[in-house]
Amino acid sequence: MVKGSFKLHTPIAKRLLILIVGASTLFALVSVAVQLAFNFSGAVKNAERWVDEYNQANMAAIERAIWDVDYQLLDELLQGFVQQQYVATVNLSSGDGISLGIGDANLNQKFYVYMLSYRERDIGQLTVGLDLSLIKQDIAEQALVILLTNGLKTFLMSLIILLLLGRLVTGDLRRLAEAADQIFTEEQQIVQLPSKLIQRNDEIGLVASSMQQLQQRLQRGLDARLEAEQQLHQHRQILEETVEQRTALLNWQTEANQLLSEISLSFLNQTPRNSKALLQRATSAIGSLFSVERVVILEFERQQAIYRDVWSVPGHLAPIEPIDLSQLSELKRRLVNVAPIVVNDVEKIKRQAKEEYKLLKQHGIKSFAGFPLSDGNKAFGLLNCVSLSYCALWDEHQIALLGQFAAAISGLLIQEKNALAMARLQNELLQVNERLQVLAETDELTGLVNRRPFKRELNRAIASARRHRSQIAVMMADIDYFKAYNDRYGHLQGDEALKLVAKALSSVVKRSEDCVARVGGEEFAILLSDVNQQDLPQMAERIVQEVSAQNIEHQGSQISEVLTISLGGILVEPDDVLDPTNLLEMADTCLYKAKHQGRNRAVLDLDV
Repeated sequence: MVKGSFKLHTPIAKRLLILIVGASTLFALVSVAVQLAFNFSGAVKNAERWVDEYNQANMAAIERAIWDVDYQLLDELLQGFVQQQYVATVNLSSGDGISLGIGDANLNQKFYVYMLSYRERDIGQLTVGLDLSLIKQDIAEQALVILLTNGLKTFLMSLIILLLLGRLVTGDLRRLAEAADQIFTEEQQIVQLPSKLIQRNDEIGLVASSMQQLQQRLQRGLDARLEAEQQLHQHRQILEETVEQRTALLNWQTEANQLLSEISLSFLNQTPRNSKALLQRATSAIGSLFSVERVVILEFERQQAIYRDVWSVPGHLAPIEPIDLSQLSELKRRLVNVAPIVVNDVEKIKRQAKEEYKLLKQHGIKSFAGFPLSDGNKAFGLLNCVSLSYCALWDEHQIALLGQFAAAISGLLIQEKNALAMARLQNELLQVNERLQVLAETDELTGLVNRRPFKRELNRAIASARRHRSQIAVMMADIDYFKAYNDRYGHLQGDEALKLVAKALSSVVKRSEDCVARVGGEEFAILLSDVNQQDLPQMAERIVQEVSAQNIEHQGSQISEVLTISLGGILVEPDDVLDPTNLLEMADTCLYKAKHQGRNRAVLDLDV
């Protein structure tokens, strides 16, 4: 601040003068208005009182003059009314037709009506009008005097207040302002205030004392600021170094988090085939990011730690032999808590973990940080970051990030295990389904297919024959007198006979495109693909003879001493009209003919 720059734009005296004059003027105007209102009300009441008094004094004479119809007396009495102060009009009217009036009525008048009676009879009324404008003129004349008086009082009061204020307040305030304007100029010296101001026992003295103390505090503040600036200059370099370190740490954390995100995203798309490549990428990235010499992923299996993946800097051979965990009690105890295991110097665990110390020394490890791979409840592996040539120091940021990498790797291995388990489960389920399907579509006794797969094969053969314009044969076979066989030899022997018949049929029908099925108790269905009229009769005869050749004793048969079959079949070139049900019905018709013709024979229809 430059000396002498302090200027008053609106002095206190001027402002007080304006306030005092304004307040006094407002007060004077209000008081004058109130006083004029009271004066006006009093003048009106006095005029009313004078009219009432005059009326009471002359009322009897007016009533008698009206009764006597004395116009001269009435005129004199009315003139007396008009001579009263502020009375402007007087009007008299009676029931006898008398009507007298003095003056003209207007809106500025206030009227008073008096009823007239004589000998208890109403004889008329008297109306007197007061001129309010005259009262207002008198009041206005009084207002001018009152305003001049109050204005003079206000001026004199303001002048006295300004003189007192200048002597007691504004003069000393100006001296305070001049002294304040010199505080801490270019010389930066303390300004001594006049002792007269400091010794005052009022607010100005309090302000002067406060200014003196403020100067002292400012001086001490300046000294402290200079000292603080020196200290700040000393700490600035330390701060810059700290900022550089923190920036480097932040950049490293950003890089680590980005790498962790990329690895975690790649793990989401893992399959059992690419899990190895993903693990190699993760260990390589961890090794480069944390500047370690070896990164190892171990999986626990039957008291052994299996090397799942190892990354090492060039020149350091990576171990591959499994590690025996049976003697590593301290490691297993620590793994129960599923918490990181950080050893900055392996020499420090020589006493409390002897077996672990021997193992680490055997592998040339000087420090390591191990992070359990777990499913949330139990550790199933370990992520190790190893230093071989120096003792590493692991800070909390590195430990936290490595814990996140371990969690991501745990998720990958868990997904891999789940995928393998799911694949095994699916394979087992497919095998079970296949077995169930075979059981559902295979006759348990004979090992032949049943009716459903036979119809499926028949549909396939029909479609193939239509495509290649070839012929197929459908035959139905039935064991002759099989009920009598069961009655004579029993159902167990009957089951054995069914097995031998199925074996005989299968020995003749051998091609993969053909099919033999058991479709009823003692009924069999045969499908032959791509056959002709010359081959089918021979094939049918061989089937009948092969069953007889089994020499199964049948004393209950009416046509032979051994078990025989009857066979009926058709040869067709399928068209769009035929379906499997129709073919089976047509073959069954031929079977009925074979039985009707004596059984133990084949009846074929080659012209369908």
